[in-house]
Amino acid sequence: MLYFAQGSALLTEKEFAKNDATIEGFYSALANDQTPDGIVFPSGNLSVENVLNNGLTGEPEPVPFSPIGPGKPLTIMITEVYTGKNPHGFLVHKKDMLVTSAVKSITSYDARPRAINFLKENVPPKRHFYRPGATESGVPVIFYSPALIENALTLDLSIVFDQFPKEAFTKVGDALNTAASIPMFITANIYLLAAGAISKLVGQAGESLFDGKPCFSVSEPLNIHWPGTKPRQIGFALLTDGTADANFRKTYQVNSLGEVVDKDGNKYDGDIPYIVISIDGTEQPELADFTPTAASSAILSRFYGVKDGQSQPIDQLIEAMKVYNDLRYRQDIDRLDKTIAATTNPEKLAELKGKREALTKNIITDIMKLS
Repeated sequence: MLYFAQGSALLTEKEFAKNDATIEGFYSALANDQTPDGIVFPSGNLSVENVLNNGLTGEPEPVPFSPIGPGKPLTIMITEVYTGKNPHGFLVHKKDMLVTSAVKSITSYDARPRAINFLKENVPPKRHFYRPGATESGVPVIFYSPALIENALTLDLSIVFDQFPKEAFTKVGDALNTAASIPMFITANIYLLAAGAISKLVGQAGESLFDGKPCFSVSEPLNIHWPGTKPRQIGFALLTDGTADANFRKTYQVNSLGEVVDKDGNKYDGDIPYIVISIDGTEQPELADFTPTAASSAILSRFYGVKDGQSQPIDQLIEAMKVYNDLRYRQDIDRLDKTIAATTNPEKLAELKGKREALTKNIITDIMKLS
């Protein structure tokens, strides 16, 4: 279940929609340098005092989130992973943890590859993680687009605990030897894609990544600008595997750092596992390679053969994949240009030109950019 963080409250999709006009009025008043009345929800409240720092005094004002929408940038990132009661079992105290994510458009039929966001050894229950360590494999970014084309996305997140062999950690760690902003992906054939290498893990090392049963698994719609739905809100969102009870939502909130805390700022230490994500429209040029790599990793097994146990440098392959994605965008632009040329309705014409501008922003290789 996904909950929106608003001040000290955690709102469900329905609760947000029910109070949408009131919330919009609150932020509109703030934007116009007015002092809006606070809003009371079943699980907390939104006020001038807690809208910026969620009621925690003495903190600097956090960097604000930017609006999202069609043609605007979109970054989805993990800000906290909490293990809850996991791992659990007879005489089980610590296990290795794998956190994966996948995002695809609502109009896409093909399954997307899963990105490795966290891969940690010897994790005990009730641990908080905010991002992979500098010497660890993984990346907290789930999704990035310099100019969003899709109106709706589907987000999957999972947490698996297992005893992964040392070989798996070594191969994964060795693969992350260049740009940390490019994630590592698991495809159906157990390929690991990173910025510097492809490894096909076979036998025990490869199978172990899938042997463990997820203790946390969610699949949530992200409706950015889909007809009949409320536009997705920016900021933090809490995801739980199931529904957090009313007492949890009345007691805990998401603070200005994306952490789940009580009214006094104490971190949650109960049994419920969760993941907190941030949804933001700030442009992130350093993530320019993220989306094309994610989109192309699924085609590796079709076009590139890697023998068992073999690693290959893929700098040239990544460049080829960028061109492959950019070619698709150029083809979309060519088709769109024909539609634009035949369109006379001013409103429709403006919409089509906006989409064309978004497609243009997604092209990152010089050779494929429009002159």
